[in-house]
Amino acid sequence: MRYLTKSFVAATALAASTLPGLAADGTVLFNASVLSTCLITIGTPGVMTASADYTELSSLEAGGASGTATILTTAAGYEVSTSAPVAFVSAPAGGDDSVTFASSYSASGVTSLTDIVGSVTSVLGLGLTNLAVDLTATKSAGAFPAGSYVAEVTVTCE
Repeated sequence: MRYLTKSFVAATALAASTLPGLAADGTVLFNASVLSTCLITIGTPGVMTASADYTELSSLEAGGASGTATILTTAAGYEVSTSAPVAFVSAPAGGDDSVTFASSYSASGVTSLTDIVGSVTSVLGLGLTNLAVDLTATKSAGAFPAGSYVAEVTVTCE
C-alpha cells in the first residue's frame, strides 16, 4: 500500500480548487399583455376672457388659455373629439340666456392637429398625444353680466 505524503495531498487539493467548476444556466420567461386602450388624463383647466363688447367669452381671446389633456393610445383606430356644453355649470343670473357654445381642439405629439371643430372626430396616432382644448360662449342678445362662469367641455376617445 502506498502512503501519500503531505505535499502530494496539498498539491492535489490546490489543483482541484483551481479547476473550473461545471457551469449551468437556465432561461426565465417573462410575459406581458398590453390591453387596447385610450386613456385620457385631464391637465390644466382653460380660462375664458371676455371680448371687447362682452358678447363672447373665449379661451381664444387675449388673456385666455386652452385647457389641456393628455391622451395615451395603445392600439390603432382610436379617434378624439370634444363636446361643447349646452349651458354653463354655473353663471350669474342671466348669464346663460341666449348663449351658444363651440369647442375646438389642437393636438401635438404622435398626433398633429390644428384648430379642429370639437364635434369633428380625428384619428389619433399610437402613443402620447397632447391636446389643447378651447371653448367659446357667444351671447346673441345683450352682454354677459358681471360674475363668475364655469363651463365643461367633454373630451371623448373612442
